[in-house]
Amino acid sequence: MPEAHVELVIDLTGGGVDTFATVERGLSATGPWVMLDENVPLLGEMAVYIDSTGPLDTPVWYRIVGDVDGEEIMGPFTADSLGMVWLKDPLRPWATVAFDFCDTSSTGHIEGCTTPDPEYIWGGFGSEDWEPDAGLFPILNAERPADVWGRRKHLNGSMTFFTRSLAAKSAIYTLFTAGGPLFLQLPAVYGWTDAYIQPGTVTPSYIRDDQRVPDRKWDVPFVTVDAVTGPAQGTLCANWCAVQDAFATFADMTAAGGTWLDVATGDLVCP
Repeated sequence: MPEAHVELVIDLTGGGVDTFATVERGLSATGPWVMLDENVPLLGEMAVYIDSTGPLDTPVWYRIVGDVDGEEIMGPFTADSLGMVWLKDPLRPWATVAFDFCDTSSTGHIEGCTTPDPEYIWGGFGSEDWEPDAGLFPILNAERPADVWGRRKHLNGSMTFFTRSLAAKSAIYTLFTAGGPLFLQLPAVYGWTDAYIQPGTVTPSYIRDDQRVPDRKWDVPFVTVDAVTGPAQGTLCANWCAVQDAFATFADMTAAGGTWLDVATGDLVCP
């Protein structure tokens, strides 16, 4: 599975004794800055920070500020979209799924894909709803009601995608099973602004007469919501489950030349 994120190796050594850092992101080396996290723990004034919600195909910079006296500007970094649609769990970057583009239909027939036989295929969006936040209240002896309104709600919508293997079906379950908001990013040609979405009922359907064929069509309604916050887990290559799968014991890991920095960056599992 490809990945689209920025990996920062924070190093504030040589200054004071910083134990925490603030991470901010901007579109230039001078800002303006958007706060990402203000409590990143440092070990020996170092840390690895994964930003999976930055804009795709766009250079970005980061300002790292220690809690004592360290400060560093890092960049530019660019996360490559690879021309794909990305559906991410910001708190579980390892669960990210990337969808390819193909000619799709209700039969699941595909051709002309950018990679051979893709397991994940983007189908598209359904219609959008922009619900009002207004109320009409009848007035005695008046022809027109009182109209009370507020800011209109942001869009509700739906999306469709396909999977073509049992492993891909399992990965979709893993992505959605935590139940919280996901982060949806598309190529610029779609005119879609990166957004956090809260999925509704997830509906997979068999699309072959022979249901032993693993192809599935997925329909998912969603509502756009505010950004989710909280401690994030690692990436596909930088998480303890991946380390345990690769090395049966700690001795096996160190014998392979692995360091804690290699574990945190994911280089140990995915060199």
